[in-house]
Amino acid sequence: MPELPEVVTVVNALKSEVIGKKIKNVLARDTNFIKEISFSDFQKFLIDATIIDIQNRAKHILIFLDNQKVILSHLRMNGKYFTYKSLQWGKHDYISFIFSDNTVLNYNDSRKFGTFMVRDKHALFTTKPLSNLGPEPSSINVDDFYQKIRKSTRVIKAILLDQKIISGLGNIYADEICFATKIFPGKKANLITKKEAKLIIYFSQKILQESIKLGGSSISSYTSLNSKEGKFQNFLKVHTKQNFPCTKCRTKILKTVVAGRGTYFCPVCQNPNN
Repeated sequence: MPELPEVVTVVNALKSEVIGKKIKNVLARDTNFIKEISFSDFQKFLIDATIIDIQNRAKHILIFLDNQKVILSHLRMNGKYFTYKSLQWGKHDYISFIFSDNTVLNYNDSRKFGTFMVRDKHALFTTKPLSNLGPEPSSINVDDFYQKIRKSTRVIKAILLDQKIISGLGNIYADEICFATKIFPGKKANLITKKEAKLIIYFSQKILQESIKLGGSSISSYTSLNSKEGKFQNFLKVHTKQNFPCTKCRTKILKTVVAGRGTYFCPVCQNPNN
């Protein structure tokens, strides 16, 4: 699933392509991506509206329209976008936004897990799903974070994946953050010290910023707009590095399951007994 750096990369790419464009029509080869409202209502809210801004909130893409509506797009496992000079359907393209200049933005999703919702701008952050999100690493308060986790018996990786506590992180960056802080991902949150909590937030911010600069991590199916790949996967320290030597101590990286997710760690730098 694309995480915050990948979503930011997609948002930045979309901004340069579709801001200022007026939606002339919306077509669908599968309407199940549209949640909460009918496809005809989805069309009604979008047709004749102009895209004025695109932002993200954690893993959600927010497309602001000049009629005070906002499209919430979530890529889920492997959703992606493609632009075309005229209407056409690529393999696994399911939703097509046709603009007044006849250019097209298509949503592509081979696994069909992505979603679209429509919100009123004034209620955007006070209704679900955005109202349930915790702060992103860039804005989280260390003291607040520590107070939320200090009595929890859940493992720290589960905490990092919990979008209600800290939003935007997924499996890739949770592994990388734990490695950078020298914390075993299976360590219980109530054993995390205040100093370690501070390091978790520091490296969360640092690693995400570095990944954004490189267009995110293209692992498995992720690509940005028009299949552009990211480059941060070339700088991952532990995630996907099973049996590779640790960059710090040269011990082989191991893979296990933590919080129900495949998890990579160094058994020396992140000693499970510490």
